[in-house]
Amino acid sequence: MTDRPLVLVTGATGAQGGSVARHLLRSGRWAVRAVTRDPRSAAAAALTARGADVVACDLIDPGQVRRSVAGVDAAFLVTDYWSLKEREYEVARRTADAVLAAGAGTLVHSSLPEAHRRSGGALALPHHDGKARLEEELRASGSPVVTVHLSTYYENWPARRLRRQEDGTFAFTLPHGDTPLPAVSVADLGPLVGAVLDAGPALHGDVVKAVGDLLPPAAYAAALTRSLGVPVAYRDVPYETYRELPLPHARAVADMLEFTRRHPDVTTADVARARGLHPGLRTFESWADSAPEQFARLLR
Repeated sequence: MTDRPLVLVTGATGAQGGSVARHLLRSGRWAVRAVTRDPRSAAAAALTARGADVVACDLIDPGQVRRSVAGVDAAFLVTDYWSLKEREYEVARRTADAVLAAGAGTLVHSSLPEAHRRSGGALALPHHDGKARLEEELRASGSPVVTVHLSTYYENWPARRLRRQEDGTFAFTLPHGDTPLPAVSVADLGPLVGAVLDAGPALHGDVVKAVGDLLPPAAYAAALTRSLGVPVAYRDVPYETYRELPLPHARAVADMLEFTRRHPDVTTADVARARGLHPGLRTFESWADSAPEQFARLLR
């Protein structure tokens, strides 16, 4: 037992939940109940070793959810559309209701901006809209909820975007023109959520945009060139072209990027606010400078 407030973290072995769980454990101010479908995984074992209470819970099972939320003081809720598909809203709604019914004083909900109405139905972003529906309902109900909108991950550049060219240089292709693209390191989400939890009721009902940099794509290419010491080019392509590229989830990614291009609602004020909550929030270039191992495979 511990006298520290207990935070439930869903998706604790994934990118977002893992970042949150690890930071809260490092801080020493919070006890963590880490929810995962597979408590025998290496990632779950690592959280146990750090001091988390790792519990087996599949969010599609209402009974498991009710048991996992017992006694929690706060929670971080993230759901994965790609595994839940059309069930995402229902599962997230039920989990949020269970957390609040258990008496949690703050629920931090990882969401995304509503896209269907704003695009006039032109863009298919179901991984946005289920989350946005729950976000709107929770805010309207006056629940003690803080919404976090994540930007695209810095970590996507080495993992998914950069491609070596025949001459040894690198390039990435995006349908984004010169519109600034909000981005953040997912590793910085944990400290940001920790700051939100520390703020408590002062942020209830608010939306915090998790953004560490806001640059045109060509500026990201220039930052990578400086960090890697190898020329990196940005190749702008039409939205319609990107949708047909033989890339994983190319159509969904194209729609998501087209949405941020058409609706650039992240501002430099949002970056400043996020940095005010987490002063160590990294710029893209400082992240790239500090993460050479993420580029090692590409540079071999």
